[in-house]
Amino acid sequence: MQCDFWKNRRKAVFLMTVLFGVLAHGFRLTNKFYCHDSWNYMKTISVGWTVAIGRFFLPFVETFRGNYETTWVIGVVSILCIALAAVMIVELFDIKGSVGCALTGAILVVNPVITGTFAYMYTADGYFFGMMCSVLSAFLVIRVKGWKGIAGGCAALFVAMGLYQSYVSVTILLLLLWLLLMLMNLEKRPKELLLIAGRFLGMGAAAMAAYLIGMNVAWKLHSTKMADYMGMNEAGGYSASRFVNALKSSYVEFARFFLVRWEVNFYNTSNVILLFSIVALILWICGKRKLFAQPWRIAAMLVWALLLPVVTHIYSFISEGVSYISIIMCYSMVLIYLMPLILWQEATKDTGSFGQWSDAAYVRKHFLQTLQSVLLVCICVHFVVIADQAYERMHLANEQLRNLVNRIQYRMEMQEGYTDTMEVALYGNLYQAPEYVPSAPMMPGVVSGRYLSGQQDFSSAIDWFASSDHSWAKIERRKELVHTEEFAQMEPWPAESCVRVIDGTMVILLSEGDADEFGQTIKDYLEE
Repeated sequence: MQCDFWKNRRKAVFLMTVLFGVLAHGFRLTNKFYCHDSWNYMKTISVGWTVAIGRFFLPFVETFRGNYETTWVIGVVSILCIALAAVMIVELFDIKGSVGCALTGAILVVNPVITGTFAYMYTADGYFFGMMCSVLSAFLVIRVKGWKGIAGGCAALFVAMGLYQSYVSVTILLLLLWLLLMLMNLEKRPKELLLIAGRFLGMGAAAMAAYLIGMNVAWKLHSTKMADYMGMNEAGGYSASRFVNALKSSYVEFARFFLVRWEVNFYNTSNVILLFSIVALILWICGKRKLFAQPWRIAAMLVWALLLPVVTHIYSFISEGVSYISIIMCYSMVLIYLMPLILWQEATKDTGSFGQWSDAAYVRKHFLQTLQSVLLVCICVHFVVIADQAYERMHLANEQLRNLVNRIQYRMEMQEGYTDTMEVALYGNLYQAPEYVPSAPMMPGVVSGRYLSGQQDFSSAIDWFASSDHSWAKIERRKELVHTEEFAQMEPWPAESCVRVIDGTMVILLSEGDADEFGQTIKDYLEE
């Protein structure tokens, strides 16, 4: 017997996803944390940079809401986009029953990729709107017949890539999951499967062509070009060895997402159990439907399995400089957690919807399905724990940063002649390597106490926390100050002489070993 709440599946999935999202990320939504990239964003709207790295639709998001990190609004909009994506996935794969529907929304909104993306809250709404469009692309090309579905899917994928290119892998993986179900359907013959695959490829190729044209048009309009970012400006020059390296990298990164730092912990263990249970479930369906009698289907499924790491890390094949060190690029990996729900729905679609039981006999009959659902519930709960740990680290890092900036500002105010608008020249940094939640994929916004590098970042932080409006010395002025006698007598932070006024400019020496804007260490520069 099913609760009346689930009779309207779309509304129920949407509301449950929003609820899970607010519960998991509420602390982030109600607190303002800064990551390394936030300081640049506070100074100016990021049109030039986002266009230069091919995300030419992101400036429209900022035009709508301004270049403000309105944490609560951005977080809620992001969760609403994820909820819409959850509804489309439930409808696309016709997932029925309260358990499957609730788990779909929970997996999509509480996973570590969401937590990692919320480290960059200032742009999260644009990113998750792009993710929603990538899901919409797959939904349209599958559900809407004829050219309308292809055109709609192409348009949605074009928008998704213009907001964040890596979401193309979300569309591809959803299409691959659909093809897996078609391979398991004995009524689907090879010719029909090839036509479906051709339809998907045609839509994807059209979207990619539109994206490349749109990107070049955006570069012309903004008088820019592809930035030197993760090697994407070096795309091309393919060779056999480069392809092999990219292939190896995709498999390594695929494993790394599920097996963090190769330690025995709940995250790694539960992922291994889940992956093995997915394989067992696929084999069980193949045996139940006698698919082993058709070797070509089994061979196609093996190829399908080998493609998973490739499509989830497809940008490894663009350039050797592309790196998946950030889980923000890996949202498609989250969809693998949905596979048990999709496969059980396929396996039991003629025996009623899981989660609609009314007695213990139903549970006994679906014992393995119940067991796997319990595993998914535990995984989702642990995802929430990971989010809580990550946000706690963000909070501590920001508190440590605030204390550091206040100490620097206090030293400045103690200098004779100080004003809150005077010119400041800062040298070096106090950067520390990021710290991450030990039992989770790397989240770049979860940082240590000192994560500012160079004058530009410190200028934003000091002006923000100290409510000052300093002018910051240009490179020529900073080179000039380096050669003064007063500078030669300075010692790095936290020495008392690390802050002093030289010729009307406030000079701060944090470290001597950083290349900074000089392109070399200060010591090397002075020795020339």
